[in-house]
Amino acid sequence: MVFQILISSMNPDPKVFEGLPAPALVISQNSKGEEFQSEKFTFLSFNERGLSKSRNRAIENTKSKFALISDEDVKFVNDIEQKVVDAFQKYPDSDILTFKIETPEGTPYKTSYPDESFIHTRSTIYRVSSVEIVVRVDSVRKKGLMFDENFGLGAKYSSGEEVIFLNDAMNSGLKLRYVPETLVFHPLESSGKVLDKKYFRSKGAIVRRLYGFNPSLGLGLLFLAKQFAKKEKIVSLSRAISESSKGFFSIKKD
Repeated sequence: MVFQILISSMNPDPKVFEGLPAPALVISQNSKGEEFQSEKFTFLSFNERGLSKSRNRAIENTKSKFALISDEDVKFVNDIEQKVVDAFQKYPDSDILTFKIETPEGTPYKTSYPDESFIHTRSTIYRVSSVEIVVRVDSVRKKGLMFDENFGLGAKYSSGEEVIFLNDAMNSGLKLRYVPETLVFHPLESSGKVLDKKYFRSKGAIVRRLYGFNPSLGLGLLFLAKQFAKKEKIVSLSRAISESSKGFFSIKKD
């Protein structure tokens, strides 16, 4: 199999995922244990919780050469498989490619998408969403690369799993590139994030997990400064700094 969409879900019904434009593997976190297999569609159930756990199950179980990290609320372009194959043929040295999201109305999901391809840096990976990521499966497996299960929805720290995954990939020597092609559609939505004590503690933990005390820590401190400046926060600046510090020192990193 050349390409597969890896979908993380909590829906126990395989029928919900019929009619996708490319082969798919659905990892459903539920207690019913239902499984389904056809030529182009696999549905596996696991009685566990955590988005990063689901991502890792998908990477472990896919039989494809290339795989898109995805969720159940995402729609896909009809020629998604061909676009992915063409991109990896154009950039054969790349191990991970990131793409674009559009709204159902056809507008860019983010205003920060460049028109030209580029090689990712430590700073550009902060802007990547999980559903933009396509991996060369063999490259990821050879490096033992997995999503950190301490981060992401359902984990101790509720965000940061994608930037940590991409940073770990760079640390392992994998090559990451952005491609200005749309693969998926997702409606614009208000963030819904509550910038409370838990939010800032999570951000501090992300920075420690990414950088420890190495020279790149400056990038993490800049990231935190941007979080502190957000007007939506519901805690004081001093509390935001305090909680970020608690999160930072809650992580052990060599």
